Amino acid sequence: MSQQNQSKSCSFDDVEKLMKTVQLAVHIPTFLLGLLLNVLAIRGFSSFLKKRWPCYTATSIYMINLAVFDLLLVLSLPFKMVLSQVTGSFLPFCTLVECLYFVSMYGSIFTICFISVDRFLAIRYPILVSHLRSPRKIFGICCVIWVLVWVGSTPVYSFHVKMENYTCFHNMSDSTWSAKVFFPFEVFGFLLPMSIIGFCSSRSIHILVARRDHTRDWIQQKACIWTIAVSLAVFVVSFLPVHLGFFLQFLVRNGFIVECRAKQNIILFLQLSMCLSNFNCCLDVFCYYFVIKEFRVHQGCILSPCLFNLYAEYIM
Repeated sequence: MSQQNQSKSCSFDDVEKLMKTVQLAVHIPTFLLGLLLNVLAIRGFSSFLKKRWPCYTATSIYMINLAVFDLLLVLSLPFKMVLSQVTGSFLPFCTLVECLYFVSMYGSIFTICFISVDRFLAIRYPILVSHLRSPRKIFGICCVIWVLVWVGSTPVYSFHVKMENYTCFHNMSDSTWSAKVFFPFEVFGFLLPMSIIGFCSSRSIHILVARRDHTRDWIQQKACIWTIAVSLAVFVVSFLPVHLGFFLQFLVRNGFIVECRAKQNIILFLQLSMCLSNFNCCLDVFCYYFVIKEFRVHQGCILSPCLFNLYAEYIM
């Protein structure tokens, strides 16, 4: 069933009116706060690169990459807020804004995924990681992430294909919600990264807790556990609801859910969860805080090859 036919039989006017107010209340502070925090984060981690501390170079590259993706999302929010209220928006500009929005979302997801893998390997195999990791390799991984998300964004170009009356970030074509487009996005863009992040985070916490009675620096390891737990919580809270909303909307657009009230609730849930996912660019600051705190006390914990100094006693 097309979106046009849906709108004839089921009105979403009340949801749209409510979301206009919600978006103003959420997007404006998200934009202001996210812009400030991510600029400060980029500046802070860049200072560590300038100091050329080998323990923190790789970590800083990852964190700058994450902050750049968050900043990209922040900068797309004002355009998203305006274009989503205008019918028949200028298609090339609308497509560009939609592309930037989804590139920043999935770029953040992939960056967090690689950070989680890197952190787990550093905790589990500190000697191996200390020899294999280098700033050039980490920079190469970040470049691969950018290529992946830009190539993966190609379906965005057909979001409004052959549609005369559409609104940016709404009224997406039926082909957008086809199984061949939706499931690769859902599986490779979220489910697989979430599984990897969940596994690496849980294993890292398990390893650190198991070492409690054998370490001389439990306070330092407890800080590591908090960093891992906060990072995982931020990821789940930010991205799980919106991808659940995408799945429910997929069921609607493919005729599995036809009851009007259910459709209205799903579109409301999807819009609210997208607002929540946008706030991820501010929630990431908690991760930055813990990492920078570790830097300030000159102890490599999270992603640093200096982990060798901290954990060598357990593998002798």
